Parts: sequence; C-alpha cells; structure tokens
Amino acid sequence: MPDALVRVTPTNSLAGFSRQERYRELAEAIVVKPRYKDELAGKNIVLVDDVLTSGATASACTKALKAAGATSVSVLVAALVPGQSDGDLDFPVSGG
Repeated sequence: MPDALVRVTPTNSLAGFSRQERYRELAEAIVVKPRYKDELAGKNIVLVDDVLTSGATASACTKALKAAGATSVSVLVAALVPGQSDGDLDFPVSGG
C-alpha cells in the first residue's frame, strides 16, 4: 500500500533540524487515508523507508498506522544516517 499514508499538514524541509525539531515538525502531520483503515486494522505492518536520519518520519508513520489499528509496525530502511552526539535514535543500532 504505497499510498496508505498521507501528509495532511504541510511541513518544512527537515534538513538542518535537530532531532527534537524534526519530531515536533512531524507531530500529527501524517495520517492513514480513511479508505485503508479497515485493511490495516489488526495487521502486522512493514514500513519501508529509504533513509533513516532521526527516526521522526518513521515514528510519525508508525503512530499513524497504530492509530489506524495496526497490531505492530516494523521499519525496514535502506540507509541509516550515522547518529549525532545528541542521541539521534530512540533505539540501539547494531551492525558491523
């Protein structure tokens, strides 16, 4: 469902924003389109993102999917921007 999520509030470009600013900018900005709510209810969802920087967009999308009734949301990313000194991510990242 590549079009299940929609940004309902215009947001600024997140480039140069701190982690907190990114989360604040995206709060309530992304929702599930109403026509998909019944299909998502009770489902385990895999959210695919190209690049994870702060996690703000993935978090906003996850919150929207859970609000629509998704049982769980797993995030699959192709690239991860290295964390900044202010603790860029909410979860540990392992790898080599």
